Amino acid sequence: MTAKRITIIRRRSGWFDLDLRPAWERRELLLLFAQRDVVVRHKQTLLGPGWLALQPLVWAVVFTVTISGVAGVSTANQPAPLFYLSGLIVWSYFSQVIFATSQVFIENEDLFSKVYFPRIIVPLSSLISTAVTLLIQFSVVVVFVVAFQWMGRTDGLSWRIVAFALVVLHLAAFSLAVGLILGASTAKYRDLRFMTPFLVQVSMFITPVLYPFTAIPEQYRVAASLANPLAAIVEESRWCLLGESMLTPGQLVASLLTTSIALACGVLLYQRVERTVMDTI
Repeated sequence: MTAKRITIIRRRSGWFDLDLRPAWERRELLLLFAQRDVVVRHKQTLLGPGWLALQPLVWAVVFTVTISGVAGVSTANQPAPLFYLSGLIVWSYFSQVIFATSQVFIENEDLFSKVYFPRIIVPLSSLISTAVTLLIQFSVVVVFVVAFQWMGRTDGLSWRIVAFALVVLHLAAFSLAVGLILGASTAKYRDLRFMTPFLVQVSMFITPVLYPFTAIPEQYRVAASLANPLAAIVEESRWCLLGESMLTPGQLVASLLTTSIALACGVLLYQRVERTVMDTI
C-alpha cells in the first residue's frame, strides 16, 4: 500500500519566519507567472514587442531635441541619443517593476484568496517578465552604439558590456525592494496607489537620466548614491555601454548598502503583511 503524502500548511509567526524555501521549490510556478505576464502584455497589440523598442527611441529623440538641443544640458561628451538611451533602459525597468509590484495584493486578490502558494512568487515573476523588455531595449542600445562607432562618434563596445549583467542584478534588487515596500504599504493604505505614478515620474528627475552624474556636486555624490541607489545604477549602465563613468568605489558601496537594507526590509515587510492582508483587503 502506497503511503499518502500529506502537506501541512502552518501559520508563520515572527518577522524572520520567511517563506523563501517553498518559493524556490515552486520555481516552475514562478516561470509560469512570468510567461503569463509577457503574453498578456503583448496580446492583441499592433506592433507586439516592437513597442518595447520604440518607447525608449521616442523618448531619446524627445530628450535629444528638448533637453540637449534646446536647454543645452550636457551629455558628458557623449552622443545625446546614446546618453539618454543608456539611462532610459535602466529607469524603464525600474518603473515597470514598481508598477507591477506596488499593487500586487489588490490586483491578485481573487487568486490569493483561493489558492495557496508563496505570495513572494508574484513580485519575483515581474522581475523576469520585465527583464524580457530590458533585453530587447538593451539590444536596441547596442545597435546604436555600434552605429555611432561606425560613424566615429564613440569608442564602441568593449569587454565592459559583460559587466552589464551585474548592473541588472543590482537594478533588479533595488527595484524589487521598492516594489515590495510599496506593495505592502498599498495593501493597507489604498490611496498610496495614486501616489505611485507620481513617485515614479519624480524618480526620473532625481536620478541622472536626463543629466550627467557629474551635475551632482562631488561632495554630495556619496550621499546621493546612498539616498538613491538608482543614480549609481544609471552611471554603472553608462560605464558598461559608453565607457565613461565618474562613479567611485565609495559611491558604489553606498548604493549597494542602501539596496541591501531596502531589499531586506522589503522582503520582511511584504511577508509580514501577506499573512493577514487577505482578511482585510
